[in-house]
Amino acid sequence: MDKRDFKLGLLIGFLIGLLALPTLGNLDLAISFYYFLLLPVIFPFLVVAGLFVADLIGEEIKIIKQVARFVLVGALNTFIDFGIIGLLLWMSGINAVNAIGIYAFFKFVSFSFASINSYFWNKSWTFEKAGKAEGKEFAGFYLVTGVGALINVGIATLILTALANSAIASNLLAGIIAPFAGVLCGFVWNFLAYKFFIFKK
Repeated sequence: MDKRDFKLGLLIGFLIGLLALPTLGNLDLAISFYYFLLLPVIFPFLVVAGLFVADLIGEEIKIIKQVARFVLVGALNTFIDFGIIGLLLWMSGINAVNAIGIYAFFKFVSFSFASINSYFWNKSWTFEKAGKAEGKEFAGFYLVTGVGALINVGIATLILTALANSAIASNLLAGIIAPFAGVLCGFVWNFLAYKFFIFKK
């Protein structure tokens, strides 16, 4: 593993740990919140360890290193997404289960911020595409990301609607389960489209 991966791994791990705090703070967990304050310290080392393993496997299977970077950037994007949607839900005081339209709007806003972060990390680190952002590349990225946003928001809203009457707590459903399902489906679309179309060398 080179120094750049090591430093960026530490940074991403710290940011993930930091951004996880408000997300986990919104959940009614039996564990004391003070234990979560260790996440910004623990996650950087876990991320670097994961990158080290991916680097070893990547010597045999080249795409593994790229997938590992994409997963880490995706994890950072996910916590940006969750953090912003959690903040918007908290500030508005709405019950997302009873206000699906507002929830979908909030989800789109949170996804948009995560996507901006995604562009810069994936261009410069995951796919290592040199040069400044070009208009065509930037437009293509946001077109692909726009489709990803529709997939992400659509799946999250569908899950929220389908499980609205279930026994799952509404803050867990709206803040974690539905967004995670959206992120997972968007992840597959985005990786393939970025690799083979947007950041193709």
